[in-house]
Amino acid sequence: MNAPQYTPLSDEELEQLEELLVSDDVPADCMNLEMLDGYLAAIVTSPLPIPVENWLPAVWTADEGEVGFGAGATLQKAIALVLRYYNELVSTIGDEEGDEEGEAEGWQPFCYAQGGDDDPAIGEEWSTGFEQGFEMWPSEWPDKVGDTTIAEALLETILGPEEEAAAPADLETQLAALEEKGIAVQHLYQAWRALGLPAPELLVVGAASAATGGPGRNEACPCGSGKKYKKCCGAN
Repeated sequence: MNAPQYTPLSDEELEQLEELLVSDDVPADCMNLEMLDGYLAAIVTSPLPIPVENWLPAVWTADEGEVGFGAGATLQKAIALVLRYYNELVSTIGDEEGDEEGEAEGWQPFCYAQGGDDDPAIGEEWSTGFEQGFEMWPSEWPDKVGDTTIAEALLETILGPEEEAAAPADLETQLAALEEKGIAVQHLYQAWRALGLPAPELLVVGAASAATGGPGRNEACPCGSGKKYKKCCGAN
């Protein structure tokens, strides 16, 4: 079987994903693109692999149980775009051809520009997404890693101290803080590779297969819809 191939989302497909995540066809508490980027950054940088069926349902809703979508076609489209976006982060965060400081090129945290006084601070939703992804990390990861000193320092940069200070009003400062988090994500990924931990693998994306080694036809669909795979993402 050929290895999965990474196909970057086109500008049009990225716009489709962005619009879909905030449309009426997905649950009201579905992540937007900024939260998704932070969430997937945490999933990709987990020191231990996280099965897609474990992390994918939380993209659509924080509630357990069946996920309501506008139509089956919408569900398949949403899953395909999210999995391809995941593959994009796997390929760009893990890019070995970085600059002279070892930072990967091609990926930076995605954030929405601040448009008004009532908008969240720059990168706030990205950080919320990363925190949710971090909560998905297997609980035994410190034991598998051994010395967690470097990882804890990088995670503190990304997640912030336990007592989070008020967000700075200066936009330039906020952007600099988000950039620093992005660099910490890259270094965290590189730290696991230096320890010999396996890198995350690309997922197979297709109309009839949601992920590598996908579920059986009578098993629950990994999208979290509550339906059997053959009646959901595995349908022809």
